[in-house]
Amino acid sequence: MEDLVIEDGATSALEITLGDFLVFINWMNQTEKSLDRAEPLPALPNLDSAKVRGWIQLVQRLEERFRRSEEKKLALEANVIAQEAQLGQLLSHLHTNIASLYENLGQVQKAEDVRRRAEALHCA
Repeated sequence: MEDLVIEDGATSALEITLGDFLVFINWMNQTEKSLDRAEPLPALPNLDSAKVRGWIQLVQRLEERFRRSEEKKLALEANVIAQEAQLGQLLSHLHTNIASLYENLGQVQKAEDVRRRAEALHCA
């Protein structure tokens, strides 16, 4: 096959065969389909060009970083949900204890007010 020569400044020329370039394009098409189906990326194809292999490995590393960041994001979201639930329980206990304190002090009306506000907060 013909060689495709891409000039990279005046210092060096990078030679990539048209066949390697077509293998990369084919791999990218397979990659797009894999990503759409939430499947693993296709395997590294057998090719001669170290530069094209580097491009594919870069895409693989980027996908891996994205996947890990998504996993971290999901874990953080689950943690926030758990913390919100715990905070809700703590607020409920706080309101219950404040209402009990008012009752023990003989201030029944204030205890009822605290209970009503707490109930309104839990319903909202």
